[in-house]
Amino acid sequence: MKAGTHGLRARHVVAIALLAATAAPWRDASAQVACAVSTPPVGQTRTCTVTRTGTLVLPALAQVSLNRGSTNIAGGGTATEAIFLAAGDTGIVVVGPIVRATANRGVSVTLVNAPSFSGPATKPASDVALGVSPAIGVCAGVPTTPLSTSSVAAQQAAPRVLLQSTVSLRNVDRQLCFRVRWFYATNPPGAYSLPLTVSVTAP
Repeated sequence: MKAGTHGLRARHVVAIALLAATAAPWRDASAQVACAVSTPPVGQTRTCTVTRTGTLVLPALAQVSLNRGSTNIAGGGTATEAIFLAAGDTGIVVVGPIVRATANRGVSVTLVNAPSFSGPATKPASDVALGVSPAIGVCAGVPTTPLSTSSVAAQQAAPRVLLQSTVSLRNVDRQLCFRVRWFYATNPPGAYSLPLTVSVTAP
């Protein structure tokens, strides 16, 4: 028996500006905005000085992106019988998308997921385990834990953390790694999808 292609589609917040960018115009730092020098006597020098200060208000900014919008978690173009058997035993390891974060202050990148797949039969999200690796393209040996089966609203109260930093960062990448289990008895052929939402917040 061969299973059809099963795709996990990822929805993501591409960018979040935490505050609207506001830039104050150049303004005076002194009440004196102009001065004049009368013609000095021969041999004497007179000086006139005006002081101005430029100011800029820089907002808190944070951005998160994924290098692709969906991941095929069938272990290939089409799940073969060998892949299907392995998936039901220990699960197949699938290299997922790369999460990239940039921020000018400390941030937290988090994930929430739908509690179950949409498809021809009910399949809980816990059949997929997720791990995060700092080594891009490397998922072998990465610890994983099952995705939540709680409602999205419940997960949002305490989302899964993918990346957290107390300082600013620029183009910091993390590799998402999936371990997926499929079962002959309960997963009939067809297309399955599981929405994921990745967000960035700054305290």
